[in-house]
Amino acid sequence: MPVDVESDRWERSTRVDTLEVELERFLRARSGLAYTPAEITESLVETTPGVFPDALLAEDATTASRIALVACRLEKLAWHERLKVHSLDGTLYYTDCEGGQFPVADLERKIPERFIGVEQRIEELDAEVDRLRHALQAPDEEHPDNADLQ
Repeated sequence: MPVDVESDRWERSTRVDTLEVELERFLRARSGLAYTPAEITESLVETTPGVFPDALLAEDATTASRIALVACRLEKLAWHERLKVHSLDGTLYYTDCEGGQFPVADLERKIPERFIGVEQRIEELDAEVDRLRHALQAPDEEHPDNADLQ
């Protein structure tokens, strides 16, 4: 169920993700060992199932897989500060970042966009230089009326 980002409930929510806390606690308690995501998930389901939304505790693997895929992408967007995330009653809620992009997002999106324009302009100038070079090497050939050879 969506949550109104102007509501008191949203304002009182926390940005702390209990799943992240439990992941760190799990690995810290077992330092020196490495676990697969499946092993960690199985242990957390047994010891602290409250860190998972109810939908992820269901038996339908297809639904859970889709949710996990979407959650992964949402976390990436949150990391790059392209959206906000809050935890309400153990469930993460994501919303758009109002007020523009942030530095990490600029590095990934805006700066490369600027280089695209520069690259296009370089290609145009390169083509113009080639055309002028050809015109200077073959002065007897007929040139278009709009050719400026001065």
